[in-house]
Amino acid sequence: MVNRFNTLIENSKQAVHYWWLLLLTGLVLFLLGIATFLFPEQSYIGMSILFGWVILITGILEVVLSSANRHFVTGRGWMLAGGVIEIILGLILIFNIALSAATLPIFLGFWLLMRGFSTVGLGGDMNALSIPGSGWTIFSGILLLICAIWILLQPLVFGSAAVIVWVGISLLFAGAAAVSLSMQLRNAHKCQV
Repeated sequence: MVNRFNTLIENSKQAVHYWWLLLLTGLVLFLLGIATFLFPEQSYIGMSILFGWVILITGILEVVLSSANRHFVTGRGWMLAGGVIEIILGLILIFNIALSAATLPIFLGFWLLMRGFSTVGLGGDMNALSIPGSGWTIFSGILLLICAIWILLQPLVFGSAAVIVWVGISLLFAGAAAVSLSMQLRNAHKCQV
């Protein structure tokens, strides 16, 4: 048990060295949020097209992973079945952009929900390590959760205009949360050196 904890601590120390990758991620998300407001129609069409491709690529990767690691991956059959379903769904969405555009708010809401929980969890971990400013990360995660719930509660009522606004806001919050967390990791890195 002690060895596992020490390994976890050492891995965490190594992750702190790469704080700048999280900073880059945050900046990219923030810039995407700004671009969403500057080019709303193109953003929505682009998100709809990208949505199908992401599902297709994810499905292909799951099929490859489950096939290549048949002796090492538990639940391989479920992963293979899920990958095949994602490939079919991805192809349907790629060739039917209207369907992709209609379902985008729902899928986006669930992705933002996952991202919000992840951000709150990371902020909680940073708080447990007594790193200053972790409250801002938790606050950013809560804002992401609010955005996600708002989209999921009324995905069809708001339509594409609201999705653009909420996606833009959510990307700005996600970017701010990632930048905040990267600065906390940078401070933790300085303390280690």
